[in-house]
Amino acid sequence: MRTRHNIKLVVGLVLLLLFVVLAIFGPSFAPYDEDYSKKIKYIQTEEGEQLRAAPFPPSKEHVFGTDKWGYDIFTLMLYGAKYTVFASIAVAIIRVIIGGFFGMYHGLQKREHQWTPRVTLLSGIPPFVIIYFVMIGINIQSSVGTMSLVLLQCMLMIILGIPGVYQVVLAKTIEIRESPFVLASQTVGGNKIHIVKEHIFPTLKGNLLLILVNEVILVLNLIGQLAIFNLFFGGTELQVSPTIYLSITNEWAGLIGQSRLAYYSAKWIIGFPLLGYLLFLFSLYLLANGLKENQREKYQRNVYLQR
Repeated sequence: MRTRHNIKLVVGLVLLLLFVVLAIFGPSFAPYDEDYSKKIKYIQTEEGEQLRAAPFPPSKEHVFGTDKWGYDIFTLMLYGAKYTVFASIAVAIIRVIIGGFFGMYHGLQKREHQWTPRVTLLSGIPPFVIIYFVMIGINIQSSVGTMSLVLLQCMLMIILGIPGVYQVVLAKTIEIRESPFVLASQTVGGNKIHIVKEHIFPTLKGNLLLILVNEVILVLNLIGQLAIFNLFFGGTELQVSPTIYLSITNEWAGLIGQSRLAYYSAKWIIGFPLLGYLLFLFSLYLLANGLKENQREKYQRNVYLQR
């Protein structure tokens, strides 16, 4: 039986690794310091050299152009990549670890756990609404440090995301618990630790990877939704006369949110951060679809062998 190459899985992994590398070594690749700006410069035109003010379009000097304050967009994206990539992945991992643990633990119980209805009620409230009303008075022009805001936002996203993971793992664990091979293991004296180690976790492993990738996507979408309302990840700086909201961390969703009005005058200011954000999401969608295809092939192979 010939095995097909899972192109989506391979491409998704390669792209994801590329983003992780950018997140780790981004500042080393940056052509300028994060606080470097060039507000005016001479530009060669048909009429000769003329003094122009930022924003400047993409050029050899500024590959992605500059924003209206003269900051190099490519540099800002490289410095902000670690917040976009690592925060979304870290939040998703902790969600899956905690939600998965309790889901498996309660799924092995012989009766429904009393916590389940409360979890369902909490899951009915959009996380965006809760985080928005908690952070609206803290995040903008905050006296709290950047890392403290990052940890607070991550903690809120973790807490509000655990119920969703819990419900999925709980339902899957109950389904596996009733499988003939698990019942046979219980009959011959297998305890819960043995059943989890030898049956539940190996069967759930593929599902947990898929859940993890989907959770990263959900976290990215949540950060993006908050950015629309100027609640940027890591803090928002407020400037008045005119009123301007700026991302302190230069996280990609924040760069998009702070420059959305520039679409009509200098499209590159919002275009490149948006492209990076969408490519990151695209790599995760490819990875998720690749994992689904991988699971489908394994299931079909097992059915074929059973016949």
